[in-house]
Amino acid sequence: MKTYEVDKIEQDEIKLVGFSITESLNHVLESRIVGVLREDLAKRTDEIENANESGIYLLQIYNQDGQWTHDTPYQHVIALKVSSHGEIPADMITYTLPAGQFMKIVHAGAESEIGSTYEYINNTFGVRPIDIEYWKDIHSLENADSQIDIYIPSK
Repeated sequence: MKTYEVDKIEQDEIKLVGFSITESLNHVLESRIVGVLREDLAKRTDEIENANESGIYLLQIYNQDGQWTHDTPYQHVIALKVSSHGEIPADMITYTLPAGQFMKIVHAGAESEIGSTYEYINNTFGVRPIDIEYWKDIHSLENADSQIDIYIPSK
């Protein structure tokens, strides 16, 4: 059984600019839309004012009723961190992730194997309003030595 290191961290507010969609997990997996959007975002970083790092965030914002299934639509935000919200391209959105305490879990290995990490998170931490993934380098996500940082709100 795989073991996970969990760190409790204090996170400052994060301002983001990127794309937002509302889709179910099954639709996202079938259509691969999140991958398409993150590739598009990576190609368009020069269009985003005040971008201050090359990594990309994925926020998965769930319905608050806790009645989630693989077919339940929820919001996905695929975005770059910015120092401030300036002019944004017409097809993009802004989002501000409030400051707070989070648990950081690192998924080590290929992105296609991230399901086992989420199984651990779901079994350990239960229902939560949001999951945040940080992809430092989207071009190495399927490498065996890839790492994806996952942040969940601390209770």
